[in-house]
Amino acid sequence: MTKKKVSKLFNNNIFWAVISLVAALAIWLYMTATQEEEIDVSLSGVQVVFAGEEDLQATRGLVITDVSTRTVDVTIRGTRLNIGNLSSADVQAVIDVSRFTSTSNNTQSYNLVYPDGVDASAVRVVRSSPSTISYQVTRMDDKIVPVEAAFTGSVAEGYMLGDIEFEPQSVTISGPQSVLETIDHVYAEVELMDLDATRTVEAPYSLRDADGNEIDKDGLEFDFDTISVTIPISKIKEVPIYVTLIEGAGATRGNTRLDTGDIQTITIAGDAATVDSYNRIEIGPIDLTEFELTREYELPVVLPNDVENLSGIETVTVTAEVTGVEVRSYTISNISYTGLPEGYQAELVTHSLTVRLRGKAEDLDKISSTNLSAVADLTDTTATGTMDTSHVEIRVDGALNVGAVGHYRLTFDISR
Repeated sequence: MTKKKVSKLFNNNIFWAVISLVAALAIWLYMTATQEEEIDVSLSGVQVVFAGEEDLQATRGLVITDVSTRTVDVTIRGTRLNIGNLSSADVQAVIDVSRFTSTSNNTQSYNLVYPDGVDASAVRVVRSSPSTISYQVTRMDDKIVPVEAAFTGSVAEGYMLGDIEFEPQSVTISGPQSVLETIDHVYAEVELMDLDATRTVEAPYSLRDADGNEIDKDGLEFDFDTISVTIPISKIKEVPIYVTLIEGAGATRGNTRLDTGDIQTITIAGDAATVDSYNRIEIGPIDLTEFELTREYELPVVLPNDVENLSGIETVTVTAEVTGVEVRSYTISNISYTGLPEGYQAELVTHSLTVRLRGKAEDLDKISSTNLSAVADLTDTTATGTMDTSHVEIRVDGALNVGAVGHYRLTFDISR
């Protein structure tokens, strides 16, 4: 063939159309032969599915437990066109449990279910591991299980951990009887570090057997998802004791010695804001007009309900001593009364009264009987006859820093 003829042939459209047709036919024949070729496909971790499981639980109160394995490995054979693109996620190992009406132990083979577009009748199972699945059909039941909670963190310095609180106190668990029998309690744990304030945490929980071993939650239902755990934190503070006084009869805080022995302070705990508001703990009061120069008192330590007494000191022995004064006796003949209700008459039975006055020596030197009077308050009179009253005021005129110490009584005849 001459070069001219060859050039003319390659420039001919009909020639190239024939060549394209022949090439396409060859490719089609190759592809067809390849797609129809049988191949083996290995699938690992194929999911085991129990068909009818939801209806089994909803209508008959039965559940599937103790499944020997949840996945299987299989090798299948088929044409490349039919199974060449399959993966483990496309296939399921299905066991039909819809027929069960009572509890039982079972070992059963499974059927491989393929996605739409795969001709299952043209697929053969070459190998399966395992080839059967063991499982139990058991009764669904409820169990009320107590809750246990723990705080495993730490408390900041200067603060104190109280007894943790939690809600609910119990959890109702629904599940297979065989699993429920192994559950002893629910356990919630909170770990927070350097706490300096009370905290409440919604804590997840685990299931524990009697030995504290954790139990899997799979297949169980719960009426609570979390446990509300409150970790109470109190601030600790050492505060001084302060003895309150009722001054009088020449005795003031300035000239009174107060001895509380070894107990000078008390350690308290509570909410930080509350504790910070206390700079001292007051006990008493001691009425300085009740005694002459010295007396010992046993005073209770009373704290608000929201403050805890960590020291455990319930009473403090206090010795009060008034200094720089003297006590002298005087006789009062100027005795009267006030406040007698209308319609009543009073006749004095007590005509003189000896009293003890306390004050500085120079002030007492100025006192005489003319400066003194005793006045009884008869406001509460409701009966007739001889009446003894302790509502007696000793008045000292002309001496501001002198007063009577102790208690005095006067007697009257009351009539109408």
